[in-house]
Formats: sequence, C-alpha cells, structure tokens
Amino acid sequence: MDLRENGGGATSDLKDLTSRFIEDKTIIYYSRVKSGPGPDDFSEALPVYAIPYEGVRYKNKVVVLTDRGTYSAGSLTALVMKALPQVVLMGDTTGGGLGLPNGGQLPNGWTYRFSVTQTLTLDKSPDYENGVPPDIPVGLDWSDLKKEEILERAILEIL
Repeated sequence: MDLRENGGGATSDLKDLTSRFIEDKTIIYYSRVKSGPGPDDFSEALPVYAIPYEGVRYKNKVVVLTDRGTYSAGSLTALVMKALPQVVLMGDTTGGGLGLPNGGQLPNGWTYRFSVTQTLTLDKSPDYENGVPPDIPVGLDWSDLKKEEILERAILEIL
C-alpha cells in the first residue's frame, strides 16, 4: 500500500479499509477533543473501532510505504495500519497532521487552520502528531533515478 505523497483527505473510509485486514472488532486508535484553552485541555480519550468486513479479508503480510509527504488522513492511515500485527511501515516518517482540522478566514483575508482533536496510539500516546515513523526506514538514492529503493525493499519484505 503506497501512501507516499498522500496529502490527506477524508478519513471516512479508514474504518472500511481497516476492516479488510482484521478478524475481530479492533481498536484502531484513540481520539480526544480539545476542551479548553490550556495545552493539555482535552476530553477523555475514546477508542475508535473497526469491525471486520463480512466478505474476503486479506490475512497476509502488508507493507505500507510512507514519506514526509504523507499528511493528515494519509498519516492517520499509516498510524492505524502500523497497529495491525501483519503490517510493516517502510520508508520515511510521515508528515503528521493527525487531528481533525477546523479553520476559517479573518476579515483581512488571512486564513487559519488548527486541530480540534488529538489522535492517540493504542497505548494512548500523542507521540506521532508530528509524524508516524516507519518500522523499516528506507531512503532514496537521488544519484540513481533508475532505481526505486523503497519499492524494491518492500518487495523483498513480502517475499
């Protein structure tokens, strides 16, 4: 699954995607909502679940490719997939942006955006807000553009 240079989008399909890789109802992350002006003012962390798909599910090893261009919903997908036992993240740390954005426009035309939620790992850690690290870091050799090291390494991992 290649999430590289994925700027994000809607997270509404994430539970459906995850449901194809699990056998039982599974907590895929925790979420809490900003509830006050202080840096640590959040609601209680609530679990977010995925329910197994009723049709064919994929049970084999999965390699998810990530890079610094993987943001927002792409980064959340990486976080969720990383929590599954048969999944390996490979490449570079994602760009982050795990919270639900909110924003608007000021009278002078400036726009603003900020997160109104905080996404937590299965152990309720906020450590990946600035990016989800790969399990296997792999970089590109920019001096040889005929080779795709990350994809080649992913193929070796699956075989």
